[in-house]
Amino acid sequence: MSDSGKLFSRRYCGIGANIGLVVKDNVKAALSTSPLFIGVLDAAVQMALEAATIRTYAAETDIFHEDDAGEAVYLITEGRIKVSRANLEGRERIFTILTPPEVLGEMAVINRSPRTATAHCLDRVTTVVLYRDDLRAIMERHPGVLWNLAGILVKRLADMNREVEMLSFSSTAACVAYALQSLHLRGAFKPGREGLPTLEFTHQDLANRTGNSRETITRVLKDLERDGIIKTRPGMIALLNPAALEGVIYGLRDQDE
Repeated sequence: MSDSGKLFSRRYCGIGANIGLVVKDNVKAALSTSPLFIGVLDAAVQMALEAATIRTYAAETDIFHEDDAGEAVYLITEGRIKVSRANLEGRERIFTILTPPEVLGEMAVINRSPRTATAHCLDRVTTVVLYRDDLRAIMERHPGVLWNLAGILVKRLADMNREVEMLSFSSTAACVAYALQSLHLRGAFKPGREGLPTLEFTHQDLANRTGNSRETITRVLKDLERDGIIKTRPGMIALLNPAALEGVIYGLRDQDE
């Protein structure tokens, strides 16, 4: 099964297609600010522009599913994408939420393996898509893109190691604080009521993110809310004091008070 999704917009293909200059300029700007093309020659960006495809997906639809064939890499330009997979019991495990200008789907494209997770759109999402053969041709001609891709993979590995460390050796409160902080730093929270950073995330979502039970998450969130760090509403988490999450992560909260 190939990469799929319910599209809002038509598919725009390459510099030779009959598309407007504004669209081309927007795609070029998105490519230039993507981690995949930072610091490379303009010729590399131009080569990518000629091969790029714009895809826009409706909120609450999937870009691809676990075990789909990995045919393309997605450069996110708008919206938030939840990356998750189901365990053997069918329970969802949320890995992360990706936001612009992050890259989605590079692993399966590089090693020609099936997708290891499902990518679900939390909002309307727009991506610039590069297919495997086009990306390979760009990297062969412009090694700087290959180095950037290596950097993205190294960061993914570092983030994964950090998360394993947190989940294995830290308290549940620290794990929850770390999950909230990492989502905040990634831009997953949006301004909500009173301008507070707010994320539409249920207690079960956070349980799926941290590998804890819903009941445990509810208890920890109540403690964080009592300490004035967060504010919860049904299906929502707002950050009152994002900086205080650091103290919870490293067990410094009591020392600060």
